[in-house]
Amino acid sequence: MWNIIQCAVQGRGHKKSNTPCQDKTYSISTNNMQIIALADGAGSAKLSHYGAETVTKFICIELAKNFDIYFSNNNGVIVKQQLIKKLLKNLNEKALELKCALNELASTLLFVAIKNEQFIIAHIGDGVIGYLKNNNLKIASQPENGEFINTTVFTTSKNVIMSMKLFKGYLGQIQGFVLMSDGTETSFYNKKEHKLADILKKIMHLSTIISSTSLQKQLKQSFENIIIKSTTDDCSIAMLVKQNKDFQGYMQLSNIQKCILLQINPKTKKRIIKRYDDILINLINKQSLSQIAHRIHLKNKYTKKYINKLYSLNYIEKHNFYYHTILIMNTQY
Repeated sequence: MWNIIQCAVQGRGHKKSNTPCQDKTYSISTNNMQIIALADGAGSAKLSHYGAETVTKFICIELAKNFDIYFSNNNGVIVKQQLIKKLLKNLNEKALELKCALNELASTLLFVAIKNEQFIIAHIGDGVIGYLKNNNLKIASQPENGEFINTTVFTTSKNVIMSMKLFKGYLGQIQGFVLMSDGTETSFYNKKEHKLADILKKIMHLSTIISSTSLQKQLKQSFENIIIKSTTDDCSIAMLVKQNKDFQGYMQLSNIQKCILLQINPKTKKRIIKRYDDILINLINKQSLSQIAHRIHLKNKYTKKYINKLYSLNYIEKHNFYYHTILIMNTQY
């Protein structure tokens, strides 16, 4: 099974001009298939947010229905022609509905579709597609620029089929995929070195030990408070991360494994590890600092040190004066 994490936030420039967020993401997940898609609406197109929304939803539904057909076809040109033909049909229908020109719905498009051990990746325009393999971040597809400087290719471009990148293969040791718009690139992608930021690896790791809902909430807050400050553009990201079958919950780990997760010395005394255990078990339900200290029979100032450590690792959240853990615990033996 795979976890899906996604978010899209309005950029500072669009907030000032009262322009809707033109970045969109969409996903579909079933027992044997997971699909994520991301699109960045063209800034020059007033209704591109509708176009981005249309193509992300369309491509996920299309791949969910016809993954096997596309994967088995070894003629990449035909596959691209079929996908673009259907995509443009959907965009033309949306243009008729909105009574606008087709190019007003222009956007980029990135997607990853997984079925069992097979994958299909496609990329139109700018943005980056990366993946995690053997715990190393790698680039699957870099931005595609247009004919002129600071331009890119869109779903509605005349040369879209020629510029569209399409890959298929088998997962092997791949642990995760990431899609990002050019706004997000500013923080997570080094163009000169063609390298992804290590923080992406941390986010992928977190998705295997805390709930996707909690991580997605944290990620959105991070984007709204930090990431958008590095650019005026909208920012979006979508991830597919393979679940860690070995992680059955914090309480099922050995003391050494707990030390690794808590980033403390493996030779730490058992009573210290027990402190963390007791705090996390109590924080399955919301508790204040004083309540936790009282329950574990420790002074507030010492309890706070443990709490701060867990908070810095993103294993607990704070709401007003109350804390609770978002770490997958699984206390059932």
